[in-house]
Amino acid sequence: MRHENHKEPAALAMSVVLFHSDLGRFERLLVSLTNGLRATPIEQVVMVCVDHSLDEDYSRRARSLCSGFQGVAGLTVDWVTASANPGYGAGHNAALARVHSRYHLLLNPDVELEVNTLCGALDAFEQNPNAALLSPVGWSDSGSPAYLAKAYPNVWVLALRAFGPNWLKRFNAVALARYEMSECGYELSSREIKLASGCCMWVRRDLLDEVGGFDEAYFLYFEDYDLSMKLAKHGQLLEHRSLQIIHHGGNTASKSWRHVWWFAQGAARFFHRWGWRWFG
Repeated sequence: MRHENHKEPAALAMSVVLFHSDLGRFERLLVSLTNGLRATPIEQVVMVCVDHSLDEDYSRRARSLCSGFQGVAGLTVDWVTASANPGYGAGHNAALARVHSRYHLLLNPDVELEVNTLCGALDAFEQNPNAALLSPVGWSDSGSPAYLAKAYPNVWVLALRAFGPNWLKRFNAVALARYEMSECGYELSSREIKLASGCCMWVRRDLLDEVGGFDEAYFLYFEDYDLSMKLAKHGQLLEHRSLQIIHHGGNTASKSWRHVWWFAQGAARFFHRWGWRWFG
């Protein structure tokens, strides 16, 4: 009788997708990751970096930056230079095909993790066996709440957040607070949420595989909400206060019209799949 050796999967793997991302911010992410790894019992962890820049000079500079962190605190950087840019979710899917672990951390290059966040995520999964996904509490550069966790959106609130003038946002403060889940739950160590931001999410790898990873029909925006809805069928989505990050991104309205178009396309695809809500 033949006996097969089944190697125990690593506790954690990570992935990040780059597209002309600010390398100063990316360096701060790498610093925060290596500092966080020192606070965990993990000896080795692989982070797959998928470069969608299609730019030799940018790729060279980014790879040079990563080389300075190779082996630091057990971090191994696996670099992937893509020949095309199929989108954010597709980039993470390509990374997932290269690693396997019990838990997977999906990252943006513009976040920083508080030093105990990696260790806190591993503990939170052990304490919450029904959790499919963990979302951190986020803060902006200025120290104000980033409200990464969201309730199910409606078209009016999405348009208001992206394009509405400040006076109209103030007039609709209750609707915005409801969507941002800012009005309740912060006295708890964790709370169940409907949707999580793809800028930083921890996922049980077996469930991520079961739902097929990201839907690559989304190029940018709403692929994280779609994944949240799929994972919610298999377990809880929790925002956990022991997980803290700074997010330097966001603000779709200030970006190019190409980003606005991707945002509108992603929103339409999301609502068509999961149900349209215009108001309320």
